[in-house]
Amino acid sequence: MPRSGRLALAALAALAACSAGGSSTSPVVPEVPPYPVGQLTEQTIVVGGVTRRFRVHVPAGLSAPMAVVFVLHGGGGEGMDVSLPGQNPLSTFRTVADRERFVVVYPGGLPANDLEGKVGWVDCRADNLVASSADDVGFLAALVERVRGEYRLTTARMFMAGGSNGAQMTHAFAFNRADLVAAIATSAGSLPLTPSAGGCTSGPSRPLPIVILHGSGDTQMPWAGGCVANLGGNCNRGRVISAEATRDRWLQINGLTGVTPVTTVVDSSTADAGPANRFRYAGAAPVEWWRLDGAGHTVSSRTVLVAPNPQTGIQNRDVEFAEAAWAFFKSRLP
Repeated sequence: MPRSGRLALAALAALAACSAGGSSTSPVVPEVPPYPVGQLTEQTIVVGGVTRRFRVHVPAGLSAPMAVVFVLHGGGGEGMDVSLPGQNPLSTFRTVADRERFVVVYPGGLPANDLEGKVGWVDCRADNLVASSADDVGFLAALVERVRGEYRLTTARMFMAGGSNGAQMTHAFAFNRADLVAAIATSAGSLPLTPSAGGCTSGPSRPLPIVILHGSGDTQMPWAGGCVANLGGNCNRGRVISAEATRDRWLQINGLTGVTPVTTVVDSSTADAGPANRFRYAGAAPVEWWRLDGAGHTVSSRTVLVAPNPQTGIQNRDVEFAEAAWAFFKSRLP
């Protein structure tokens, strides 16, 4: 049988097992590796008649991944180039994957409707006037289902993380398709003040474990809530609620309102604006919330260091976002 036929049969078998409620305690080795091993490759998928791009990082020698982590880039920046080593803190997911033996997928957004035409995501902000008309929830859902089937994994091994607009898209995906991921992680991404109709308002369909990091000095995704990246002063990227209100909304969703968190302070760097404060709310669907004192919008990292600037502020260097996210995800594995 040709390779394409074997892959299709493997995918159908895995999806049938998931639909029947099947689970596995350990990864299953695919008959044929769905993506090149030991490298980062660019791939495409057609969803709704639109060709969408994504990159896949498979660690060397890996045939049966522990999990798959989908990492969403921010808006108006590097796009999928956040996957390139040393250029963006989100690339560190690849380093963690090499050690922990999971696959990283970097999906690509489409150009936004602003003058620069840089890529972004259509998340839950009903008042975001620069977003494209893309069905990004549909794209990500199709991509998650495809990769899950190709690797013959269950939903319990599917995770999503993102920074900035990618964090907002991660929230949006969770609100619309909580059935497709086991847990999520966000950096500098708050929930919308005015959510779109449908799942963005009525979802998510179930409690979902989440880890949230946000800098108290963030002005692009304002800590206290307000206009997103309001560089022109006309608030055309919509408004969000505060970082604390975003935390409280997830505590409500996960049935943890009133739970007293366990607090840890991490202050390993003197080159940033203050310590990282972790608040762990225990439960069946836990919430782990990080307040990064004085930190701006840049994804926190100990290894990929970004110089401060007037727009993004000072990077927190006490915690590696990719490490914090994976530690949380790993604790949820069956």
